[in-house]
Amino acid sequence: MAQVITIDVAGLTGSDTFPVNANDVYDLVETIAVQNIRAVKSSNRIEDAFYDYVVENGAVIEEAIIEMAERQAFVKTGAPDLSPKDPNLDVKYFNNWEAKQFETTIRRSDIRKIIADKGTGFDEVVSAILATLSEGEGYDDYCAMRDILNDDVNVGYDMSASGGIFAGYAPKNMKGVIFAMREMYNALKATNLVGLDAQNGILQATPVEDIRIAVSETLLNLMDIVELANVFNLTKEELFGKLVVIPFEADSQDYNPARIVVYDRKALGRGTRLFEYSQDIIGKGLYTNHYLTTERCYFYNPLFKCVSLDVTSAMQAEFGAIMEATEYYDITQTLSHCKSNNQALTIEKGKTFKAVYTADSGYTLTGASVSVTMDGNAVANAYDNGVVTIANVDGDIVVSITAVSA
Repeated sequence: MAQVITIDVAGLTGSDTFPVNANDVYDLVETIAVQNIRAVKSSNRIEDAFYDYVVENGAVIEEAIIEMAERQAFVKTGAPDLSPKDPNLDVKYFNNWEAKQFETTIRRSDIRKIIADKGTGFDEVVSAILATLSEGEGYDDYCAMRDILNDDVNVGYDMSASGGIFAGYAPKNMKGVIFAMREMYNALKATNLVGLDAQNGILQATPVEDIRIAVSETLLNLMDIVELANVFNLTKEELFGKLVVIPFEADSQDYNPARIVVYDRKALGRGTRLFEYSQDIIGKGLYTNHYLTTERCYFYNPLFKCVSLDVTSAMQAEFGAIMEATEYYDITQTLSHCKSNNQALTIEKGKTFKAVYTADSGYTLTGASVSVTMDGNAVANAYDNGVVTIANVDGDIVVSITAVSA
């Protein structure tokens, strides 16, 4: 039997060793939570972005891949070699489980105080509160998957790096991006080591049914979907079955709209061994605490192909062709014994500036000292009876008004 080796919790990319007895022929552990032994072949299925493992027993997920048989010399004469030629397997283990709990409280007496006789029903309010548990867990689950897809360090092979098929080049427009996506797709589909460790990877081809393309909503919005589908020789419906569309996020540091990841869906895994709802009834306080407890592990399996490419230059070029940078100008108002109804400090180029001025008590704007300039030049007829109007602004605005005693 193989030597038993103790390991720490496996990280994102798994471990090559496992702390239990292993079979002496196939180098696979003999008792395990979830086991997937895969030959390099296809299955006609469309599944989610991550390969899902539901764990009922055990604590470790094992992924193994069977290498292709190698060419041997054909012996016509003489005694043939009848010794066994067992298949070679590469194995990864994953056990980076993380337990999380989501909690909310329901106070039934207080809910009854806030619902109207003909408004939302009591049960509807309770259901809406309980739904926040699954909504919160669902968003947390999404963030974990998004972070793996957007992590330039831990996931996949940068196609623009030294040795990549785009080394020294980057798409300069959306046509180039679509071409690059197709080339990355073809690289996974063909038998090669693209997207794998060049030293330790197993020569393989990814079945087209297992290829996924992760792309941001922002980048997808810049593409011609019909052209994209035609390049991939797919219908739009078939194409969207392969796309993993990452939603727009305005402020997240983990959102990289210019990154494309093309991968074998077996490369990204999510294990779930606990997904349980529970509650505590607190009779003394007339409320109930509700919990959704999960224990999951997310991982990237380098046994399978995964490639990425940054297309920032092409995105910027496309934005420049269809969008115009917004330009703003400063507004300065120097007022004496009067006030303005417009407190804006800036204005967008091309917009109309308008402000109504009112004299303080004991003062009047009749005979007031008025100066209106834009970009340092006086604006003729901009002031009329307490109102300043400037159409099509194209410079900094300075308004100076001094009211006089009534």
